[in-house]
Amino acid sequence: MNEICIHVPSLDKQQTVEVAVSVNGEKRLMNYRVESFDWSGTGGSPVHRIERLRNMIESYDSKWELVQIGAPDGHLVPVMFRQRALEST
Repeated sequence: MNEICIHVPSLDKQQTVEVAVSVNGEKRLMNYRVESFDWSGTGGSPVHRIERLRNMIESYDSKWELVQIGAPDGHLVPVMFRQRALEST
C-alpha cells in the first residue's frame, strides 16, 4: 500500500497541506495543494471545459504532479497536486 486517505479542512486558493510521514523511522515531508477549477465556463461545451481543465493541468508548475481530480462541487472542480521533491530528516 503506497497511498492513504487523510481528511483535511477546506482550503483557500494557493494553500498547501504538509504531511509528515515516517517510513522505517525515516521522516518524509509531503506537500499537497488543491486548486479550484471553474467548471461552469461561459457557454462552453463539456468537451471545451475538459480541454480547458487539461490545459490547466499540463501548464501547471512542473514541481507539482497531479494526484486527483475531484467531483464537481457546484461550479468548481477540486484538482489536487503533490510536490515532487520529498525532504528527509
